[in-house]
Amino acid sequence: MNKTLIASAVTLSFSAPVLAYTDKVEGLDLQLNNRVTIGSAWRVESRDPNLVSISKGGRAYSNNDDDGNLAFDKGNVVSAAAKITSDLTLSKGDFGLFVRGSYLFNDRLNNYDFFNPDNYYTPGSFDPGYGVAPSGNVSVAPISEYQRKTHAVRDYTGNDADLLDAYLYGNVSLGDRELAFKLGRQVLNWGESSFVLNGINSILAFDSNQLHVPGYELDEVVIPENMAWLSMDVVKNVSMEAFYQFDAPRTQPDAAGTYWATNDFAAVGGTRADLSFGLAPENTPNETIPRLGDHKPGKSGQFGGKLSFFIPALHDMDLSFYAMKYNSRLPVVSGISKSSYAATSETGRYFLEYPDDIPLYGVSFNTTIGDWAAQGEYSLKVNQPLQVDDVELLLAGVGAPSQVTPPPAAPIGSALGNKYIRGYRRHDVSQVDLSVTRLAGPMRWIGSDQMLFLAEAGAVYVHKLPPESELRFEGPGTYTPGDAGVAALVSGQIGATLPQNQGGYATDFSWGYKLLARFTYNNVMGLFRLEPQLRFDHDVKGVTPTPLLNFVENRKTLNASITGYYLQAWSAELGYTAYFGGGKGNLLADRDYVEAVLKYTF
Repeated sequence: MNKTLIASAVTLSFSAPVLAYTDKVEGLDLQLNNRVTIGSAWRVESRDPNLVSISKGGRAYSNNDDDGNLAFDKGNVVSAAAKITSDLTLSKGDFGLFVRGSYLFNDRLNNYDFFNPDNYYTPGSFDPGYGVAPSGNVSVAPISEYQRKTHAVRDYTGNDADLLDAYLYGNVSLGDRELAFKLGRQVLNWGESSFVLNGINSILAFDSNQLHVPGYELDEVVIPENMAWLSMDVVKNVSMEAFYQFDAPRTQPDAAGTYWATNDFAAVGGTRADLSFGLAPENTPNETIPRLGDHKPGKSGQFGGKLSFFIPALHDMDLSFYAMKYNSRLPVVSGISKSSYAATSETGRYFLEYPDDIPLYGVSFNTTIGDWAAQGEYSLKVNQPLQVDDVELLLAGVGAPSQVTPPPAAPIGSALGNKYIRGYRRHDVSQVDLSVTRLAGPMRWIGSDQMLFLAEAGAVYVHKLPPESELRFEGPGTYTPGDAGVAALVSGQIGATLPQNQGGYATDFSWGYKLLARFTYNNVMGLFRLEPQLRFDHDVKGVTPTPLLNFVENRKTLNASITGYYLQAWSAELGYTAYFGGGKGNLLADRDYVEAVLKYTF
């Protein structure tokens, strides 16, 4: 079966049909596509106390990841959005301009109260930097901070206009060869992975908030980047591509307090991290660290090349080799220690940073084997930044024993004095990805006209990752010290028993797989095309280090949906998503949801 046909089918499985308006204006060919999406999502599962902090009535030893969980009850609408995405193409001959933009209004999030205002005090005539909040607790966070963070989340998720792509393109003849180019905001997706991230496609940045808009499309989730891109055939069956980037957009996690958010301090709306291990009310004095501005990635020194070979003798195989250098799209957390033992924790700071200079080398292939298409890739990221366990950063920042101040033996408190505490270490990371795809005709046993099946497996290996006894790397749900002696010491200082954390840290090897099946029923009742779909993700073994976090052992996600199409312009979708497995590392385990979506393209 033709690989191009299969690849097109996979792409179409994630996008609705598009009808274009075309015209000719002043000698220019004009094409305009518009997509209007209206959708809502509802929570259908009650909160798990293990995913809510002790101070808020749960059993988790952290106040830092439950705002989104607490903001929405079972049965609540968690998103109700209307969105229009438009793209315009102006072309003349071999040259043109492509522009895409979108506008989102989320009626549920635009005026929503994501955070508890009772944890913020109103300053009076005498303000020593703290006051009594409406909850009756003493708070170091003024009501202006609540207003600022609420406005930031509402503005980003509830009422947002984005310029997506905007680039010039063309083809130039160079003798008997053609040089294709694009210049401007664009998306460059190299590699063969369909679902697994952080391989050859590591140069991509994503907005997770757009990913959780009901009815999203991939062109709304990937953040375009300013770059120059060139492509040319070198000789018969050999081609090359190259790019140079002029900026480095940052991947955006779900904004704090929104339904899918699992971090309250490192996303939009995050203003301070809590140090109380979930035992004290939010914003308790000497239990928080304020946030500094992000250290943004550098814009220069990002480039890459791709050399591709078409090999007819190997079932028309496409074989490609890659080399690139880029700056991180993924954030890591670092800090500034508090000034002294006597000082409060509020004299410390934390911030996000995006380390520069990550070389990547890779190879990929796609081919056919009978009726199946097979794809795969291998990538090596050199000096990939990996997040150190955030509890170790916390301990160092307040002067407690920590792996971040290791032997030969920095004395207790040696990190104090407003010193920079680097929250990451660099390691080489290998990643492999293999997938097969089958596009089949009528299936009598279920009566479908067509069936698309895709299976993808990925694995990550971190070279020379030290043992946990030497340095622990961040995994989700690791809230307390990993050393029994340190846990006992901290317990004595806070006057409460703090258990030693057991397991859940990043491992050197992790892997998982993803399955998708979509069935097509044409001409239902003489009017509709129906497409039921099932997708299952299973993280089998190991925990990929943050910020990559491809896999968390035994974490599973199941999505079932059905989409109906009418007259190629209208579509409607109903879907259910369940999160389960993964133990304490699955921070979404209690956030199952259903969604309903209506789309119109014109």
